[in-house]
Amino acid sequence: MTPLTAVIYSFFFGILHGVLPDEHTWPITFSYAVGGASGREGMKAGLFFSAAFTVQRMLLSEIAYLALAPFLLNPDINGIVYLVVGIAMSAAGFFVIGKNRYIHLHLLGHHHKSEAEMGRSVSGLLSAHHHETPSGDKGVPPIRWTMIHGFIAGFGLGGFSLFVNTIAAPAMRSPWLGFLPGLVFGIGTMIALVVIGYLFGASLRWFRLSERAIQQIGAKTGGRTLFFGGILFGVFGIITLLGLDRNLPVDAGYVLITFFMLLVAVPAFIFTAREVLAAERIAETARETS
Repeated sequence: MTPLTAVIYSFFFGILHGVLPDEHTWPITFSYAVGGASGREGMKAGLFFSAAFTVQRMLLSEIAYLALAPFLLNPDINGIVYLVVGIAMSAAGFFVIGKNRYIHLHLLGHHHKSEAEMGRSVSGLLSAHHHETPSGDKGVPPIRWTMIHGFIAGFGLGGFSLFVNTIAAPAMRSPWLGFLPGLVFGIGTMIALVVIGYLFGASLRWFRLSERAIQQIGAKTGGRTLFFGGILFGVFGIITLLGLDRNLPVDAGYVLITFFMLLVAVPAFIFTAREVLAAERIAETARETS
Protein backbone atom coordinates (compact mmCIF):
# COMPACT_ATOMS: atom_id res chain seq x y z
CA MET A 1 0.00 0.00 0.00
CA THR A 2 1.36 3.42 -0.99
CA PRO A 3 1.44 6.23 1.59
CA LEU A 4 -1.21 8.19 -0.35
CA THR A 5 -3.56 5.21 -0.54
CA ALA A 6 -3.05 4.49 3.17
CA VAL A 7 -3.93 8.08 4.08
CA ILE A 8 -7.05 8.12 1.88
CA TYR A 9 -8.29 4.83 3.34
CA SER A 10 -7.60 6.08 6.88
CA PHE A 11 -9.69 9.20 6.28
CA PHE A 12 -12.73 7.35 4.98
CA PHE A 13 -12.42 4.68 7.67
CA GLY A 14 -12.43 7.56 10.16
CA ILE A 15 -15.75 8.81 8.77
CA LEU A 16 -17.21 5.30 9.03
CA HIS A 17 -15.82 5.04 12.56
CA GLY A 18 -17.83 8.11 13.55
CA VAL A 19 -21.00 7.22 11.66
CA LEU A 20 -21.33 3.58 12.69
CA PRO A 21 -22.44 2.98 16.30
CA ASP A 22 -19.20 2.42 18.15
CA GLU A 23 -18.46 1.88 21.83
CA HIS A 24 -15.64 4.45 21.73
CA THR A 25 -17.61 7.31 20.19
CA TRP A 26 -21.40 7.20 20.49
CA PRO A 27 -21.85 6.76 24.28
CA ILE A 28 -19.91 9.90 25.18
CA THR A 29 -21.18 11.98 22.26
CA PHE A 30 -24.79 11.00 22.99
CA SER A 31 -24.55 11.71 26.72
CA TYR A 32 -22.98 15.15 26.43
CA ALA A 33 -24.91 16.21 23.33
CA VAL A 34 -28.30 15.34 24.85
CA GLY A 35 -27.19 16.89 28.13
CA GLY A 36 -26.49 20.17 26.33
CA ALA A 37 -30.02 20.00 24.84
CA SER A 38 -29.12 21.93 21.69
CA GLY A 39 -27.58 21.31 18.30
CA ARG A 40 -24.78 23.76 19.02
CA GLU A 41 -23.78 22.02 22.24
CA GLY A 42 -24.02 18.68 20.45
CA MET A 43 -21.61 19.87 17.77
CA LYS A 44 -19.21 21.07 20.45
CA ALA A 45 -19.43 17.70 22.20
CA GLY A 46 -18.55 15.88 18.98
CA LEU A 47 -15.80 18.38 18.15
CA PHE A 48 -14.06 18.40 21.54
CA PHE A 49 -14.28 14.63 21.94
CA SER A 50 -12.88 13.92 18.48
CA ALA A 51 -10.17 16.60 18.82
CA ALA A 52 -8.63 14.82 21.82
CA PHE A 53 -9.28 11.49 20.11
CA THR A 54 -7.37 12.72 17.04
CA VAL A 55 -4.34 13.77 19.10
CA GLN A 56 -4.30 10.36 20.76
CA ARG A 57 -4.64 8.57 17.42
CA MET A 58 -1.69 10.54 16.04
CA LEU A 59 0.43 9.34 18.93
CA LEU A 60 -0.64 5.72 18.47
CA SER A 61 -0.04 5.91 14.73
CA GLU A 62 3.49 7.17 15.31
CA ILE A 63 4.11 4.47 17.91
CA ALA A 64 2.81 1.86 15.48
CA TYR A 65 5.20 3.11 12.78
CA LEU A 66 8.07 2.70 15.24
CA ALA A 67 7.25 -1.04 15.41
CA LEU A 68 5.48 -0.96 18.77
CA ALA A 69 2.18 -2.15 17.29
CA PRO A 70 2.38 -5.60 18.97
CA PHE A 71 2.04 -3.90 22.37
CA LEU A 72 -1.07 -2.06 21.16
CA LEU A 73 -2.62 -5.32 19.94
CA ASN A 74 -2.52 -6.91 23.39
CA PRO A 75 -6.13 -8.04 24.07
CA ASP A 76 -5.88 -6.76 27.65
CA ILE A 77 -5.57 -3.18 26.36
CA ASN A 78 -9.26 -3.00 25.44
CA GLY A 79 -10.28 -4.36 28.84
CA ILE A 80 -8.23 -1.73 30.63
CA VAL A 81 -9.64 0.98 28.36
CA TYR A 82 -13.21 -0.14 29.07
CA LEU A 83 -12.54 0.04 32.81
CA VAL A 84 -10.93 3.49 32.69
CA VAL A 85 -13.61 4.87 30.34
CA GLY A 86 -16.29 3.41 32.60
CA ILE A 87 -14.83 5.07 35.69
CA ALA A 88 -14.59 8.42 33.90
CA MET A 89 -18.17 8.14 32.60
CA SER A 90 -19.66 7.16 35.96
CA ALA A 91 -17.74 9.91 37.74
CA ALA A 92 -19.09 12.52 35.32
CA GLY A 93 -22.60 11.06 35.61
CA PHE A 94 -22.42 11.12 39.41
CA PHE A 95 -21.44 14.78 39.21
CA VAL A 96 -24.44 15.58 37.02
CA ILE A 97 -26.96 13.57 39.05
CA GLY A 98 -25.68 15.05 42.30
CA LYS A 99 -25.59 18.63 41.01
CA ASN A 100 -29.01 18.76 39.40
CA ARG A 101 -32.15 19.27 41.41
CA TYR A 102 -35.31 18.52 39.51
CA ILE A 103 -39.04 18.65 39.91
CA HIS A 104 -39.93 16.10 42.58
CA LEU A 105 -43.29 14.54 43.36
CA HIS A 106 -44.10 14.47 47.05
CA LEU A 107 -46.68 12.23 48.67
CA LEU A 108 -48.80 14.13 51.24
CA GLY A 109 -46.99 17.38 50.54
CA HIS A 110 -43.47 18.59 51.23
CA HIS A 111 -42.27 18.83 54.81
CA HIS A 112 -40.61 22.20 54.19
CA LYS A 113 -43.77 23.83 52.85
CA SER A 114 -47.27 24.41 54.08
CA GLU A 115 -50.19 22.97 52.11
CA ALA A 116 -51.15 26.44 50.97
CA GLU A 117 -47.66 27.13 49.68
CA MET A 118 -47.39 23.77 47.97
CA GLY A 119 -50.83 23.81 46.39
CA ARG A 120 -53.10 20.83 45.93
CA SER A 121 -53.00 18.16 43.26
CA VAL A 122 -55.98 16.55 41.61
CA SER A 123 -56.10 13.77 44.21
CA GLY A 124 -55.33 16.00 47.16
CA LEU A 125 -52.56 13.62 48.20
CA LEU A 126 -49.79 14.51 45.76
CA SER A 127 -48.03 17.84 45.54
CA ALA A 128 -45.28 19.12 43.29
CA HIS A 129 -42.29 21.19 44.23
CA HIS A 130 -39.68 22.71 41.93
CA HIS A 131 -36.04 22.35 42.90
CA GLU A 132 -34.12 24.84 40.79
CA THR A 133 -30.54 24.70 39.62
CA PRO A 134 -28.57 27.95 40.01
CA SER A 135 -29.45 30.63 37.50
CA GLY A 136 -27.89 29.98 34.12
CA ASP A 137 -26.59 26.57 35.21
CA LYS A 138 -28.20 23.56 33.56
CA GLY A 139 -26.34 21.18 35.83
CA VAL A 140 -24.44 19.47 33.02
CA PRO A 141 -20.69 18.80 33.03
CA PRO A 142 -18.63 21.20 30.90
CA ILE A 143 -18.48 20.12 27.26
CA ARG A 144 -14.70 20.33 27.44
CA TRP A 145 -14.77 17.25 29.67
CA THR A 146 -15.40 15.25 26.51
CA MET A 147 -11.73 15.83 25.67
CA ILE A 148 -10.77 13.68 28.66
CA HIS A 149 -13.11 10.92 27.51
CA GLY A 150 -11.88 11.22 23.93
CA PHE A 151 -8.22 10.83 24.85
CA ILE A 152 -8.91 7.81 27.06
CA ALA A 153 -11.28 6.14 24.59
CA GLY A 154 -8.70 6.50 21.83
CA PHE A 155 -6.66 3.67 23.34
CA GLY A 156 -9.42 1.22 22.52
CA LEU A 157 -8.86 -0.71 19.31
CA GLY A 158 -11.49 -1.75 16.79
CA GLY A 159 -11.34 -2.95 13.19
CA PHE A 160 -10.78 0.50 11.69
CA SER A 161 -8.12 1.36 14.27
CA LEU A 162 -6.31 -1.89 13.56
CA PHE A 163 -6.04 -0.86 9.91
CA VAL A 164 -4.48 2.46 10.87
CA ASN A 165 -1.96 0.94 13.28
CA THR A 166 -1.00 -2.26 11.47
CA ILE A 167 -1.26 -1.33 7.78
CA ALA A 168 -1.48 2.42 7.20
CA ALA A 169 1.13 3.63 9.70
CA PRO A 170 3.82 1.12 8.65
CA ALA A 171 3.19 2.16 5.02
CA MET A 172 4.55 5.64 5.72
CA ARG A 173 8.11 5.98 4.44
CA SER A 174 9.42 8.31 7.12
CA PRO A 175 9.10 8.56 10.90
CA TRP A 176 8.12 12.18 10.31
CA LEU A 177 4.95 10.92 8.61
CA GLY A 178 4.10 8.08 10.97
CA PHE A 179 1.43 10.18 12.67
CA LEU A 180 -0.38 11.07 9.42
CA PRO A 181 -2.79 8.08 9.18
CA GLY A 182 -3.89 8.70 12.76
CA LEU A 183 -4.40 12.39 12.03
CA VAL A 184 -6.64 11.89 9.00
CA PHE A 185 -8.47 9.03 10.73
CA GLY A 186 -9.24 11.39 13.60
CA ILE A 187 -10.34 14.17 11.24
CA GLY A 188 -12.73 11.78 9.49
CA THR A 189 -14.16 10.74 12.85
CA MET A 190 -14.46 14.40 13.83
CA ILE A 191 -16.49 15.31 10.75
CA ALA A 192 -18.94 12.49 11.41
CA LEU A 193 -19.25 13.13 15.16
CA VAL A 194 -19.88 16.86 14.74
CA VAL A 195 -22.87 16.03 12.54
CA ILE A 196 -24.08 13.23 14.80
CA GLY A 197 -23.57 15.38 17.89
CA TYR A 198 -25.71 18.09 16.32
CA LEU A 199 -28.51 15.59 15.64
CA PHE A 200 -28.34 14.19 19.18
CA GLY A 201 -28.29 17.65 20.75
CA ALA A 202 -31.07 19.04 18.58
CA SER A 203 -33.31 15.98 18.95
CA LEU A 204 -35.10 17.34 22.02
CA ARG A 205 -35.98 20.48 20.07
CA TRP A 206 -38.06 18.40 17.68
CA PHE A 207 -40.66 17.91 20.39
CA ARG A 208 -43.00 20.69 21.44
CA LEU A 209 -41.68 21.08 24.96
CA SER A 210 -41.00 24.07 27.16
CA GLU A 211 -37.43 25.33 27.43
CA ARG A 212 -37.39 24.23 31.06
CA ALA A 213 -38.48 20.69 30.18
CA ILE A 214 -35.90 20.45 27.40
CA GLN A 215 -33.08 21.46 29.72
CA GLN A 216 -34.20 19.13 32.49
CA ILE A 217 -34.72 16.12 30.24
CA GLY A 218 -31.41 16.74 28.49
CA ALA A 219 -29.34 17.21 31.63
CA LYS A 220 -30.85 14.32 33.55
CA THR A 221 -30.73 11.93 30.59
CA GLY A 222 -27.10 12.85 30.02
CA GLY A 223 -26.24 12.24 33.66
CA ARG A 224 -28.01 8.90 33.78
CA THR A 225 -26.48 7.62 30.55
CA LEU A 226 -23.00 8.59 31.73
CA PHE A 227 -23.44 7.01 35.17
CA PHE A 228 -25.10 3.74 34.19
CA GLY A 229 -23.20 3.55 30.91
CA GLY A 230 -19.98 3.80 32.92
CA ILE A 231 -21.05 0.84 35.03
CA LEU A 232 -21.76 -1.11 31.84
CA PHE A 233 -18.31 -0.27 30.48
CA GLY A 234 -16.72 -1.37 33.73
CA VAL A 235 -18.52 -4.72 33.58
CA PHE A 236 -17.35 -5.27 30.00
CA GLY A 237 -13.83 -4.30 31.02
CA ILE A 238 -13.80 -7.05 33.63
CA ILE A 239 -15.31 -9.52 31.14
CA THR A 240 -12.59 -8.66 28.61
CA LEU A 241 -9.75 -8.94 31.12
CA LEU A 242 -11.04 -12.34 32.21
CA GLY A 243 -11.14 -13.45 28.58
CA LEU A 244 -14.87 -14.18 28.70
CA ASP A 245 -15.48 -12.00 25.64
CA ARG A 246 -13.91 -14.70 23.51
CA ASN A 247 -17.06 -16.76 23.98
CA LEU A 248 -19.21 -14.09 22.37
CA PRO A 249 -20.39 -14.81 18.80
CA VAL A 250 -19.51 -11.25 17.71
CA ASP A 251 -16.98 -8.62 18.70
CA ALA A 252 -17.45 -7.41 22.28
CA GLY A 253 -17.52 -3.79 21.08
CA TYR A 254 -20.69 -4.36 19.07
CA VAL A 255 -22.32 -6.09 22.03
CA LEU A 256 -21.34 -3.21 24.30
CA ILE A 257 -22.71 -0.43 22.07
CA THR A 258 -25.92 -2.40 21.53
CA PHE A 259 -26.41 -2.86 25.26
CA PHE A 260 -25.60 0.81 25.86
CA MET A 261 -28.19 2.10 23.40
CA LEU A 262 -30.95 -0.43 24.24
CA LEU A 263 -30.45 -0.86 28.00
CA VAL A 264 -29.10 2.55 29.02
CA ALA A 265 -29.59 5.42 26.56
CA VAL A 266 -33.12 4.74 25.29
CA PRO A 267 -34.61 3.72 28.70
CA ALA A 268 -32.93 6.70 30.40
CA PHE A 269 -34.44 9.11 27.87
CA ILE A 270 -37.94 7.59 28.05
CA PHE A 271 -37.96 7.38 31.86
CA THR A 272 -36.64 10.92 32.28
CA ALA A 273 -39.06 12.42 29.76
CA ARG A 274 -42.03 10.79 31.48
CA GLU A 275 -40.78 11.85 34.91
CA VAL A 276 -40.24 15.50 34.01
CA LEU A 277 -43.41 15.88 31.94
CA ALA A 278 -45.57 14.18 34.60
CA ALA A 279 -44.14 16.45 37.27
CA GLU A 280 -44.79 19.52 35.12
CA ARG A 281 -48.42 18.49 34.58
CA ILE A 282 -48.97 17.97 38.30
CA ALA A 283 -47.28 21.28 39.11
CA GLU A 284 -49.49 23.05 36.55
CA THR A 285 -52.62 21.45 38.00
CA ALA A 286 -51.53 22.45 41.50
CA ARG A 287 -51.09 26.07 40.41
CA GLU A 288 -54.50 26.13 38.71
CA THR A 289 -56.36 24.70 41.73
CA SER A 290 -54.56 26.70 44.41
